[in-house]
Amino acid sequence: MSAGNACAAIGLANTNKIPMIGGYLQDTDVPGPSTEGPYIGVNAVTYWTYNPVQETDYATNPGYTAPSDSGAATGKVARLVSTGASPMTVAVDGLCSVSTAGVVTATPTTGLYHTMIPAATVIPDGAYLWVFLV
Repeated sequence: MSAGNACAAIGLANTNKIPMIGGYLQDTDVPGPSTEGPYIGVNAVTYWTYNPVQETDYATNPGYTAPSDSGAATGKVARLVSTGASPMTVAVDGLCSVSTAGVVTATPTTGLYHTMIPAATVIPDGAYLWVFLV
């Protein structure tokens, strides 16, 4: 390989992201919806105390979305959200609402999104989770 091609290949490393090995493992036999297409980090039943999608600055791009297989209709996205400054107790029906800042709150019977995390789970403040458009 020429020096020029080697430099070009190194430069591509910053633009062609390869998910960490944990990203590949997160969707393996996990109950609930996952993702369609190339993004593989959606895990419907887990929350994190850190931003699992480190490729985006959550402060400037809240509510990161990925195509999802959460419903029969096309266009149902998975959305990465945060609990913000307050913990959230998952509603019995799993429904929730998301603010423009990407902060999720439990809104039983009226929410436009839903989570697959078991009902009554208390998700701590500052945590991240995936929710799915109803």
